[in-house]
Amino acid sequence: MLKTRLLPLSFVVASVCALPSCEVLNALVGCSADDYETDPSCEDPARAQVTGTVTVPEVSGASVGDAKPLSLEQGTARQLMSAAIKAKRGAITRDVDSRRRVPKPGPWKRTINKTVVERWRVGEIIVRANEPVRGRKAELSAAISHFLGERYTVDVNQCGTETRCLVEVTTADGKPLGLEHTTVVAKRLNQMPFLKYAEKNLILDKAAFPSDEYFTFQWHYNAIDVPAAWDITTGNADVVGAIIDTGILFDHPDLRSRVIGGADLISDANVANDGDGRDDDGNDAGDNSCGAGCHSHHGSHVAGTMGADTDNGEMVAGITWAGGLLAVRVLGDGGGSLSDIADGIVWAVGEDVDGVSRNTRPADVLNMSLGGGGDSAAMNEAIQIAVDKGAIVLVAAGNDNADASEFTPANAPAAITIAAVGYNYGATPTRASYSNYGSLVEVAAPGGEQREDSDGDGNGDGVLSTVGDFINFYQGTSMATPHVAGVAMLMKSVNRDLTQAQALQILQDTADTDIICDEGCGAGEINAFAAVTAAGGGEVSGLSAASVRIGKNVSTAAMVFRNLGDSALDVDFTVGGSDRDAITLSSTSERIAAKGRVTITATIERSGTDVGSARIRGVAGDATAEARLDWAADAGPRVETVYVMPIRLDESGLTPIKERLLSLTRLSGFTYKFHNLDPGTYMIIGVIDANDDIDFDDPEDSVGFYTRPPETGENCIGSGCSTFALEAGETLSEVTFLVAPGFNGGGDVGGDGSGEMGDACTDNRDCGSGLYCETDSFTGGYCTASCDAGAPDCPRGSTCFDIGTESSYQICFLDCDTNADCRTDYVCDEEGGIKSCIPN
Repeated sequence: MLKTRLLPLSFVVASVCALPSCEVLNALVGCSADDYETDPSCEDPARAQVTGTVTVPEVSGASVGDAKPLSLEQGTARQLMSAAIKAKRGAITRDVDSRRRVPKPGPWKRTINKTVVERWRVGEIIVRANEPVRGRKAELSAAISHFLGERYTVDVNQCGTETRCLVEVTTADGKPLGLEHTTVVAKRLNQMPFLKYAEKNLILDKAAFPSDEYFTFQWHYNAIDVPAAWDITTGNADVVGAIIDTGILFDHPDLRSRVIGGADLISDANVANDGDGRDDDGNDAGDNSCGAGCHSHHGSHVAGTMGADTDNGEMVAGITWAGGLLAVRVLGDGGGSLSDIADGIVWAVGEDVDGVSRNTRPADVLNMSLGGGGDSAAMNEAIQIAVDKGAIVLVAAGNDNADASEFTPANAPAAITIAAVGYNYGATPTRASYSNYGSLVEVAAPGGEQREDSDGDGNGDGVLSTVGDFINFYQGTSMATPHVAGVAMLMKSVNRDLTQAQALQILQDTADTDIICDEGCGAGEINAFAAVTAAGGGEVSGLSAASVRIGKNVSTAAMVFRNLGDSALDVDFTVGGSDRDAITLSSTSERIAAKGRVTITATIERSGTDVGSARIRGVAGDATAEARLDWAADAGPRVETVYVMPIRLDESGLTPIKERLLSLTRLSGFTYKFHNLDPGTYMIIGVIDANDDIDFDDPEDSVGFYTRPPETGENCIGSGCSTFALEAGETLSEVTFLVAPGFNGGGDVGGDGSGEMGDACTDNRDCGSGLYCETDSFTGGYCTASCDAGAPDCPRGSTCFDIGTESSYQICFLDCDTNADCRTDYVCDEEGGIKSCIPN
């Protein structure tokens, strides 16, 4: 942002505007009095000018930036923007009387449509004979060989029961059958009278692909071979991980089964935000990090990565599927004190701490996604105590793009310090732009880079995990660290006696050294499969493969196969799965060097809006690996129009400057100019109405705010740095910002008033949190909530109805039994078997 002072030609006009000759001078420069409000070329030096550019993702819906919930101030600004655009484009009359009930089971309880995809071992067929054959293997081999004919060689080498055996079939010249050929032979053997049945030797791989609805969005697990690690272990019920953070939301649907207890170590009741000081409740009472009543739920996001409830058909997967999570609450409103954090560390490992009960489930792994400038003997000592008691302690390097040695606990000698890398799928992982670095960093892990959308799936490349009642993408070394903590819990699951020093050695020895981090990111990016294998005493060898999910506008995918062994492998690649015919591979065979990797490009023949799935399999002797490739159509069309508007903040609240509402187009490069603004404090908001319904809280819609650089010593929380001052005569240029949604679309935060569902209102501020004021077709206003697809279900005591005419428009109506339950001018009307309050 550049600031200048200009004296444009219109200064002459403004200087003499009070004189009788004003109209003459106005005419000379081509500006009438009204033009100063409507024509950007007419500049008044007593007022301010703002020029800039809005940037948008090439794929509509790409999420970048902070990805935290909007503050109440920002949420209100967006609602005001929505109202202004409605007014500009013409109000839409809603037909309340023709409302249609919309069943809404809730965003996390809808039916999951699962597609079962079979995998099987080539050339292996299970046969069940009608009579005992265990002692007659040669005879059975000869009988099957005779039935199949001279094209095949048959060997029955093992039997599981007297009548069930495993048959290996190759071609007569000893070549393997291949996947489809194996299916053909199995079907043919089912016709053999001597056999009760014959079937392919399926690979049952539940661990590799859990059923969680948004698992395929969690690219960060495939990046470090977590699915391969699940083939070894998904966790141990006796292993405990402690999240030393903001606490955990105990009632979160994807966390509540994993939390085994916790404590609130925050001494200051004002910081604790729960009305008291220390207690035995580790539930997240909120940190107000994004404004009053708006919380980051940072600890819950961390906990979800370590151990969200997995394979339950909902939300996301965690790295561990079993084991306990401890909520050690040390961060609240404004952060946390060093004393409280140090006490939280020692409490987590079973030491006595004043103000809370002793922890009877000492943690095996401690995650500390926190930090600040300086160094601390108290912090270092507390971490050493935890390590001495057998715990593995992981700490975040920090997000200041600086040397980690300047921050604690990143500089704690006994801790394992974690840097963050982005996605950059198919290419070498690169240190995230924000991540700290340096000689004190031991290893790196995925932390996300939300300004990018490498896979074109319509979301920035952040780390997806649990937050609030939903899930969202965050980025940071705070997100990288729980990846290592989750892997450490898996390592402890196969080796309960594993020490910090041993864990560090294994993590470094098995790390992928091929990353871009000239500043120092330790040994490289961790590899979960190799680390867990080594922790259990196994030999790290074989192949691994990373699954990939891509979006609508992408037709190629980079499938990375790694050779984890100490000798080169000659690998053959094949395609399977229901949509295999749409895939062409860049290569069907490659030699992968020891500890090396190769990228196979899969080209997809797409229709533009299709979805599909295929499996890319690599085979090198006994070593096999399979990557799943999913392609989706969830990225929206290219952005063509963006609305922008300045909003002034004063004692009375937020005032939209509707006369400056602009509709920017791609043809104009999304550039804008707000001319002749009065001095004051402002926000600049931009929105994209991707589905053209004149609403801005749908999943595909976008919102963005200009954010100025923080001033010296300023901590920008909530909408802090979204506000800026304009002085008289000032011109701000290059005011550029990005408009993009978070994972859950707009995520409307609603008002901050006391109005409940169905109450009268004049604007959103009259309604309670999560509600907004609907005025179209509603006499006196109506506090309600959106229940469009992707939005949360209606609040208790209300029901979702569609009242759209030309397009779908779904909102919640207050339930009722009689007219007495409704306010004046409203009646209790029945529709679809549900009674609700509607205008009379």
